[in-house]
Amino acid sequence: MPVIVHTTDLSGDDSAAFAHAVALAARRGAKLCSVHACTGPAPERGFPDATRLLESWRSEREPVAHEAMLHQCCDDVTDTLLDALRRVEPELVVTATHGRTGVARIFSESVAESVARNVKVPTLIVPLAGDGFVDPATGAVRLGRVLVPVGNAGDAERGLRAAVWLLELAAVGDAEIVLLHVDDGTPMPAVTLPEGVTTRVRLAKGALEDAIVEAAKSERACVIVMATHGHDSMSDVLFGSHTERVLGAAGCPILSVPLA
Repeated sequence: MPVIVHTTDLSGDDSAAFAHAVALAARRGAKLCSVHACTGPAPERGFPDATRLLESWRSEREPVAHEAMLHQCCDDVTDTLLDALRRVEPELVVTATHGRTGVARIFSESVAESVARNVKVPTLIVPLAGDGFVDPATGAVRLGRVLVPVGNAGDAERGLRAAVWLLELAAVGDAEIVLLHVDDGTPMPAVTLPEGVTTRVRLAKGALEDAIVEAAKSERACVIVMATHGHDSMSDVLFGSHTERVLGAAGCPILSVPLA
């Protein structure tokens, strides 16, 4: 049985991310594993309940097998989560973040984004402030438009495949995929378009992050799918990779797809 992992700090602030994880697990027929990295005293608050949430949605789908995992191994939260993920071997990680930018990021890096950089499976990062594609009150999935920024051919193919995979996982058949190419003097890379999925190309100019954010807002994208190499330079370490900088401004979930 496939596994979807939801990482949680047990604060209750990540209810939107949990709703996304439950809805996707129900549609995928996957097991859901909520993981908390315990690096200190045992938490006072318990794990969220997938069965109760599905009942509140009046869902007609099969119940979701839900495991709560309190994992201890390291002093660092990120390292503890990564150790748990290596043991569970999920096909998708769902996590929440504040989406900090600028100076705030230098002094307080998001655990969610750090995890996404260091796993080999896609990570769905749901901002605490912003719009998700799962209605937390009903469980309805709204994935009408997916934005995929494309750079080189490898990034484009990987991002496009991941977008189609997400639509299939969510059992959504009537979505549109928008391929965004920012003109930097190089032509739009050739990609193999998927059958049965509406796709179109949007061209833009200017800084990559600004173009992605503007496109996400004007297109009313439900999610942005971004292939990521992690941190490539000291500037990225201080100010975030493309994925992280976009997350801080776009206001919608990002599916971070590792390239290596």
